[in-house]
Amino acid sequence: MTRQAVLDAFRAHLEAALADLERESGAALAGTRVDGDHRPENRGERAAVTGQGYLMAGLTARVAELRAHLDTLAVIDPGPRTKVTPGALVSVAEDDGEPTWYALLPGGQGARLVVEGTPVVALSPESPLGTALWGAVADDTVEVQRGGRVVNVDVVEVA
Repeated sequence: MTRQAVLDAFRAHLEAALADLERESGAALAGTRVDGDHRPENRGERAAVTGQGYLMAGLTARVAELRAHLDTLAVIDPGPRTKVTPGALVSVAEDDGEPTWYALLPGGQGARLVVEGTPVVALSPESPLGTALWGAVADDTVEVQRGGRVVNVDVVEVA
């Protein structure tokens, strides 16, 4: 599995999410329009238009966030890594379990990808695990708070 393949798969994931949100934004925008001389006549109708406006504002913010993640993703160097930084692929084992591949990517938010047959979890650098792994190298052990307990995470490989 190559880092470029992971970046491409995650870019496709973000682009699909962006296309879905832009489509939904169009529907929300249509619900906020008050055409011509028509104005909402009752509280229910006004509330619906206001609710659609809040929905539209939230969708617009999420679209901007996804575009920012795509812009950041475009400048990540796909070259090899020796420590965990944005764009790194890292294999970790939790509590002596089977190793899991993570990719530290902007907007990762736990997106599950399959790249060249290998499952990879896109992990945000701001997530608890992403923060704990930041700067780690192979053979490091980091501690992560999960469900009220501390879990040891062994860094198996950084690529």
